[in-house]
Amino acid sequence: MNLLSLNIRGIGGSNKSSWVKKMISEHGVSFLSLQESKSSSVSRYDIAKLWGNNDFGLDFVESVGQSGGLICVWDEKLFRQTGGSRNMNYLYIRGSLVGCSSPVNVLNVYAPQGVSAKKILWEELKLVIDSFEGLCVISGDFNAVRFREEKRNCSFKQNCDNNFNDFIFDSGLIEYNMRGRVFTFYSDNRNKLSKLDRFLVNSEFFNSWPTTCCRVLPRLWSDHNPIFLVCQSKNFGPRPFRNFNSWFGKNVFDEVVTKAVSEFNSVEISPDLVFIKKLSFIRDRLREWKEIMTGKEGEEVATAKEDNEKLEEILESRDFSEEEHWIFDENKKIIHEAEEALTMDLRQRSRIRWAKDGDETLSFFTL
Repeated sequence: MNLLSLNIRGIGGSNKSSWVKKMISEHGVSFLSLQESKSSSVSRYDIAKLWGNNDFGLDFVESVGQSGGLICVWDEKLFRQTGGSRNMNYLYIRGSLVGCSSPVNVLNVYAPQGVSAKKILWEELKLVIDSFEGLCVISGDFNAVRFREEKRNCSFKQNCDNNFNDFIFDSGLIEYNMRGRVFTFYSDNRNKLSKLDRFLVNSEFFNSWPTTCCRVLPRLWSDHNPIFLVCQSKNFGPRPFRNFNSWFGKNVFDEVVTKAVSEFNSVEISPDLVFIKKLSFIRDRLREWKEIMTGKEGEEVATAKEDNEKLEEILESRDFSEEEHWIFDENKKIIHEAEEALTMDLRQRSRIRWAKDGDETLSFFTL
């Protein structure tokens, strides 16, 4: 679920529509929150021009004259609305997300300018958030900063900052760190900069997507930057399977690989997918062989050590027979080969670890 939030300052104009549509398609947006739409009526035809198709859900709050207005748009294949509520300063959407067992609550906020009006809004939002079950994500233009560093060339009101931070703390919300920009609002003359837009989530949302990334995208047709929350889990596939050099000296190793290659069959059409699945198939066969091979070799080494200990006890009382001498030498050979393979594996592991972590001498050779 990827969320895009933007104070758009009106939804009219072909250039602005094309810009939003491009962001949606390029970044794979599945949920869109717009603030200050300045529209008293929102039609599906208007939103289709932004979204790019008709497969979307829609809810909105009408503007008051030429001020305010909130819009939420989402991909109906991923998110289904089951409830919510509307307010002049926020739009609440409750629904279910494909692949997620918990309800998802989305709040689109456009806070007023006055300090006292914002405080009233924070108190109301806290009551709404306390009633939530499941995951919660809040985005929008909060018209407030949390710290003095989030403003430049602007007046800083400590009581407004305290009220906003108290709301975040009392509601149990967490803010993702932003990447790409420090500020999200630039005045027309570029003298005043503020971080007014942000994403806030509850702990259940954060624990569900701990690797979520929040980015500030370039602005074009607004004095606010779009903020983008990427909630997709980063799945880079199975962990790499290490192939040890000591295996190549074993005759059965070649047979296992050759047999796996000949037995592999795939219905995939794409060559890269066929290649990935083929490597995965070979890896699984090698893993099975490794477990069996390690077990057998461990038993052989243990038996060889036990037999040689008994033969050494015999040697204290008499000389070896020819057969006993051959058995002792063969056991020593088994033990030596196992220790040599283990040494090779440890040496390979240490080289990989040194390349990754370095040691106390590495800093001498690097700048």
